[in-house]
Order: sequence, then structure tokens, then C-alpha cells
Amino acid sequence: MIDLDRSSSFPLYLQVKQGVLKEIEEEHWKEGDLIKPENDLAHELGVNRLTVRQALTDLAEEGVVVRIRGKGTFVAHRKVAQSLSRLSSFSEDMLSMGMKPSSEVLKMEIREASTQEVQHLSLIEESKVFELRRLRKADGIPMGIETSVLPYNLVVGLTKLPFGSVDSLYVALREICGIEVVRAEQSIEAVSATTSLAKMLGVKEGMPLLKMLRVTYSPTNKPVEWVHSFYRGDRYILRVNLKQF
Repeated sequence: MIDLDRSSSFPLYLQVKQGVLKEIEEEHWKEGDLIKPENDLAHELGVNRLTVRQALTDLAEEGVVVRIRGKGTFVAHRKVAQSLSRLSSFSEDMLSMGMKPSSEVLKMEIREASTQEVQHLSLIEESKVFELRRLRKADGIPMGIETSVLPYNLVVGLTKLPFGSVDSLYVALREICGIEVVRAEQSIEAVSATTSLAKMLGVKEGMPLLKMLRVTYSPTNKPVEWVHSFYRGDRYILRVNLKQF
């Protein structure tokens, strides 16, 4: 129930905004729920429709709700906040948000390294690599597609693991191969979903995605993994802590 203090100097539209936000935070309105029409909500709260519209417009601009023409206003799905200030795995990111990570293996093979992989992983020509491509999910919802390529001689023990039930590749590297991943170099760019990516992620073709390229390193500065990933733009927020030196 949204309570308004009409004796307060605090603008009514901000009170409505905070009230709606509280309902969502307390999960009275859940992800994907349809919020009452503006007229109904205005009548219930005893305010002008424009007051409700301004509150919902603010929330839509902040990504809290989604407004769809002809259908109404819906509670937006939570976005995963990935920090760019620390090295973490997909599983760690999901668990930190209270979500359950899972994976569907799309491809797993041992093959000869490409020219690009030789360069990124500091290999010699004709070296073998282990490629693992997975559809990453959170609470059963597709979030991204990750393709990890690792030097085969470093990860022989990983190649027979049931990766559909393995949450974290980094944990497996540490516990099975004795390899600790301590740092990474990563680039990020915005791209549009191709037909094949859209189909795998369950989104529309052309939808914005985040493309991430990462090389991870061991404590001896040896490249351990080259990973290229595509994450849903409607599900991710990237955050970084900045300091003035």
C-alpha cells in the first residue's frame, strides 16, 4: 500500500515514485508484473494522472519499470551488476545477486589453435587447445554465451568433466589443475544480436548485446584462458570504482 503525506513539502510525484519503488523492493510487485494503469493508480492514491505518469516515467528512465505502448507498465527484470574493478566469474556474479547460476554446454572439443588463439595464449603453432562454449543462465533465464579457449596441455584434467553441472570454470581450474587465475585483460563493446545469437539467447535479432573479450593469467603471468562472450544488454550493468590520483 502506497502512503502519501499531503502535508509534506516533498513533491507528490516523488512520493508516488518512492511508493512504487518500495512495493517493488518488498516484492509486492515482482519482476514482469503489470503495474496498475495510470488512471486506476491515480484514483486509488487520490492524485492527478499526470502525477502518476511523471513518477512512472522517472522509474522507466532508471530501468526499474518498462513501459510498452498498448500494453502497460511492467516491473523490469533485475540487471546483474558486474564490477570492472575485480576479477570474478559468471557464477560468482550471479550468486552475489542471489541468483542461481547454471550452464548448458553448446560445444566442447579439443582442436588445433587458430592463429588468433596462438597469439592471445602465447602458444606455438599447431598447439592443441580445449574449447568450451556454454549458454550461461541465471534462475533458468539465458544471460549470455561464453566461449572459453584454454591451452590443452594445462587443462587435460578438465576435458572429461560434465560442464553442464560445473558452476565455475575458475574453481575447476584451481581444484583440478592447480591453476589460479589472478588477473585479466578485458575489452568490452556494444554489438547487435545476430540471428544465431538471438535464437540462443531468446531475444530479438538486433537487440543490444555486450561483447567481452578477456585473457586471464596465472600468478606467473602465463595466459590461461581466452574467452569471448556475448551478454544480454537488458540484463547487465557494468560498474567501476574510479579514484582521482
